[in-house]
Parts: sequence; C-alpha cells; structure tokens
Amino acid sequence: MTIATVGRIAVERDHERVVVLRLNRPDRLNAMDTASMAELHRLLGELEQDDVVRVVILTGTGRAFSAGADLKEMEATPPSEITVRAAREQLQLYQDITRRMVNHHCVFIAAMNGIAVGVGAELALAADIRIGTDATEVMLTEVSRGLFETNGVLHFLPRVVGQGRAAHWLLTGQRIKSADLLQAGFITELLPADRLLARAHELASTIVGNAPISLRLIKQLLRRTWEVDLEAMLQYEVDGMMACMASEDIEEGVQAFVERRAPRWRGK
Repeated sequence: MTIATVGRIAVERDHERVVVLRLNRPDRLNAMDTASMAELHRLLGELEQDDVVRVVILTGTGRAFSAGADLKEMEATPPSEITVRAAREQLQLYQDITRRMVNHHCVFIAAMNGIAVGVGAELALAADIRIGTDATEVMLTEVSRGLFETNGVLHFLPRVVGQGRAAHWLLTGQRIKSADLLQAGFITELLPADRLLARAHELASTIVGNAPISLRLIKQLLRRTWEVDLEAMLQYEVDGMMACMASEDIEEGVQAFVERRAPRWRGK
C-alpha cells in the first residue's frame, strides 16, 4: 500500500503500520511557519485515531531537516502587532505538538537528514529515536535571536545529553556537528545519507514486529524515568508486567516462540 499526500507536511504510507511525515518546504530549508505547525498538529491528531499505525518517521525534504521557525514570517508581523492572546495561542500549539508526540501510541523516529535549527531540533528531540548522517547538525539558536526554547527542550535535552552539554549548547547557541551529536547520545546511529531513510524503515519494521502493549508501556515509562524514584519504578514495572500477562498477546508470543514463527499481535 502506497499513499502520498503533499503539503507543508508530506504524508507517505507504504506500509500499513508505518507513516512518514516529511517536512516539506525545501525552498525554505523546511522552516516551520504557523501553517506548517498547524498542519503537523492536525496530522498528529489524526494519527492518534489510527489504531493500525505504530511507527511514525519524521524527516525532511531536501538537504535540511528543518531550519527552525520561519523568521521571514516573524519579520512580516512585528511583535508590537501581535496580541498577547494570539501569541499565547500560537505557543500552546507548539507545546501541544510535543504533548501529542510524547503521549502518542506510536513510536516516533526522527531521521535527521540535515541541519536542525531551533524548533526543528526540538521536534527531533521529542521523538523516541533519532538517527542522522554526516550532514546532521543541530543549532539551538534562540539566545542569538532574542527568543526562548519551546517544545519541552529544557526538559528533554538535559535528560538526553546531560546537564553540562545542555547548558553549553543552549547558552552558546553554537552549531553541534554530527560526531558530537552521536557521542552525546542525541542521535544513536550515524549513517550514509543514502541509507538514512532505509535504516529508519528497518528500525520501524523491527518495532512493528514487537508486541504493541509492551511498546506502549515501555514508551510511557521511559518518559517517566527521571520523575520517579526506584521504588515507584519497581511498582510500575510490576503493573506493566501484569498488564502484559493479562493480555491475549502473551499467549500469542509464547506460541509463536514455540512454533518458531513471527507472532501475530492483536494488541489486546
């Protein structure tokens, strides 16, 4: 099955359980204007209602992942002409995108095909897995633009790369090269450019082959790792195991292992 919808966010679906969302303004290095953010927010909401899809791959068209917020759009409307209410509503749209990604039943893979600046880096950071190429670079440049971070970057970045690196990157706004991103754990694999999307699909296929209830619970609890103490996590793990043991899928998993075949998960 191949479905492609072209817009500011191109939607590609050549596997019933995997969707590719491609930031699609290559002439603007996939800079995110208000319409792009609204479109992404809408698509994430639609995917929340899709019980079939399990993995979303987020990538960019052309040579950039995303150059961040569209500064030309910001320049066209001076801050003095924006009401407090309108600014707050737009910022909440940004934050709701992160909420949707984090709370989504799907696993998100950011296939970072090039530079990711500002909100572009922040969208990648909200994904569960990030992979890149030699062209992958990150710039969190808000301090050099008189702006501030959004999309939970101040929550996620220290947890992914450590407090020291997060402070260094955020306070300097410097360009972070792919090798440093890999060393810091921001990306977990560094690939040739022509292998990036194929590898993202390989990871997606592996994830899709795993038990959906297990995946959902692991994603939820990984997000809570830094919020709870050991005793609480031990109890959450018991709760997670009990939820899996109460499902129909555990019987299928055992049977598939015995019969040496791929399991046919039902997510129940």
